[in-house]
Amino acid sequence: MGQVLKCTQNHKILPGFATNISKDPPLKNQILKSVLVTSLYPEYGENLRTMYLNKPTVTGEIIGVYQPSHEDQQKFGDNLHIKKALTDIYLLSLCDVLVTSSSSTFGYVAQGLGGIKPLVLRKLQDNKIPDSPCAQDFSMEPCFHITPKLDCMEKPIDDMATIFPYMKRCVDYKKGVKLVNDIL
Repeated sequence: MGQVLKCTQNHKILPGFATNISKDPPLKNQILKSVLVTSLYPEYGENLRTMYLNKPTVTGEIIGVYQPSHEDQQKFGDNLHIKKALTDIYLLSLCDVLVTSSSSTFGYVAQGLGGIKPLVLRKLQDNKIPDSPCAQDFSMEPCFHITPKLDCMEKPIDDMATIFPYMKRCVDYKKGVKLVNDIL
């Protein structure tokens, strides 16, 4: 939760919390931001919702937090569970900004459907949030984790990203590659 807050506040997606509570009446045209949380675990949505309900923001924005489903565990073969997951992915693809955990299937599919270059949370280092908690992805394409080991002539491929100019190593999975629009 701390990593998500640090990432979204550093990138000015979500406002920080005000330290002094103002006695001024709320602004007439306050900005409302909606946050969609998709997770198997309800704590993420509930904690974020509680934080923004109980503390005023530095910008005066009102933050609404919504978590349409939370199943507590993955349920293979359960059609209702699958429908909820697909709905969550579709809703994520409609977001203006996407923040996703690394190697997230939901994130990969949503960014591809929505044409979004997400902010990808970095992996924790010794259970600590890195100084830079997230990185802007360079492509809306999902990461291909298992790259081919051989080319068409059955020669080993040492670095797929150097052989193919429209491929680059993934931000969140260094062994994976993804398509890019321009040669970077």
